[in-house]
Amino acid sequence: MARTGVGGAVAAAAAAAATALLCGCATPAPEPSSPPAAPTVLLEVLQLRGDVADGHVQLRVTNEGELPLEVERAEYRSSRWSAPMVHDEPATVPAGARRNLRLQLPEPTCDAGPIAQVAVLELAGGARVEQVPADPLGQLEGLDDAACALRAFAARAGAVRWLAPSIPADGAGPAVLRLEVAPRGGGDGDVLGRLEAVQPTPLLVPVDGDGRRLDALPLGVDVVAGAAPSVVEVPLEPGRCDLHAIAEDKQGTILRIVAELDGERSDLLLASADAQRDALLTWAVERCAALGAGP
Repeated sequence: MARTGVGGAVAAAAAAAATALLCGCATPAPEPSSPPAAPTVLLEVLQLRGDVADGHVQLRVTNEGELPLEVERAEYRSSRWSAPMVHDEPATVPAGARRNLRLQLPEPTCDAGPIAQVAVLELAGGARVEQVPADPLGQLEGLDDAACALRAFAARAGAVRWLAPSIPADGAGPAVLRLEVAPRGGGDGDVLGRLEAVQPTPLLVPVDGDGRRLDALPLGVDVVAGAAPSVVEVPLEPGRCDLHAIAEDKQGTILRIVAELDGERSDLLLASADAQRDALLTWAVERCAALGAGP
């Protein structure tokens, strides 16, 4: 049997390699894979009617791409609010669709400077979307006005709040809310502010002692430094007796108190706590029936 020496083996290997090069049989190097395309997303922040009473906003996510968007976490940060707002429940946004992610508003900073804000989505697979959100309803500049007006009035004049109301569940008479004002301590009897009037809402209208409906209930309460807390009664009748409107009410139990602070008008929006809101809605239905003003 013939035997091949070391030199022969080397020569054979070299010949094979040369043949491969000549015939183009070498395995081509893999081309680098391109990164996945960034998702096409529009982020907006807005407040709907049902968000006002309990202090929420919506981060609206519009998926403008061709694949579903799997959102694992969303966050909105703004210089007007004291803490990030987080939505950490997973959400799927189909291609071409949009979803609203509800966020709880924290305490406002009451910073009057330009808004610095950013919205962030964390997506399945580790992708991340970060944008300055759009303001489709033009709300973001004044979204903290109501809370900051109450804070300023409390700090410089006195705190206002609702006490337990008198609301006849059978609708036998007007609902009477009780507004407490607690002036700041100290001072020499200076007038720090003034409560001027209570305005109607889409659901409720103030009335006088004779039951006549008013465009606004005059208050005329001076907030005097160091004075004891005082209570003002606010009698109300239903402003409308559309049962569907009552059932779907979003803002009808938020009352606007016209006040004066530092010589300027200040609108104080006082929302009703859940118990007062529920009692007012139940009463409105019964009161409309008692007045014969139902459907």
